[in-house]
Amino acid sequence: LVAHAEFVVASKISGRIERLSADLADTVTRGQLVAKLDDAEYVQAVAQVQADWAVANANQAAAQAQLSIAKRELERVARLRDRGVTSESQLDAARADQLTREAQVTVTRAQVIRAQAELEAARIRLRYTEVSAAWRGGSERRIVAERYVDEGETVAANAPLLRIVELDPVIAVFFVTERDYALLAPSQTARLTTDAFAGEDFQGTITRIAPVFRESTRQARVEMRVA
Repeated sequence: LVAHAEFVVASKISGRIERLSADLADTVTRGQLVAKLDDAEYVQAVAQVQADWAVANANQAAAQAQLSIAKRELERVARLRDRGVTSESQLDAARADQLTREAQVTVTRAQVIRAQAELEAARIRLRYTEVSAAWRGGSERRIVAERYVDEGETVAANAPLLRIVELDPVIAVFFVTERDYALLAPSQTARLTTDAFAGEDFQGTITRIAPVFRESTRQARVEMRVA
């Protein structure tokens, strides 16, 4: 007998486990918070990137102000050049300064975009310190079948924390020989008996039949769904 579905909860980042809110045989709901990692390092990382983002915005504002000044200076020099007061070289210098300021604005704008991306990445890593049981499909409630870690342990990224299973229905797995293989078909009903509940029958439905036989045993796998 195996679980109809199972979900292994793992942390996407490394860190020390501060709290486990689910243990063996506990019932958990979809999306429930089951573990909390130490987040001090990640909170500090967010603060640092926020400061970098603020600096990038300040640099962009300064570059934009310098560009405005350069544009006004170019306009002033151009008017003086039209009246023959300034030389062509002074006009070229003003144009070059404006182009330089425009390039600086482009660079600082890119720095702001990069800082925003880094800030979002830092916030995502901070959210990863809260580990939830967010499985897809199946029922809304499942049971913790196995716990792999304890509070206070340091885990690596993607290390399994809990195994959560769905036990209703269960899947009965058995193997048949060629003689019985032809007698089975998907959606066929069958009765199941177990040593744990002697004398009691459980009715199920055959859901899957392997299309090939195992070479070592000459048997085929069959799965039956049982409430």
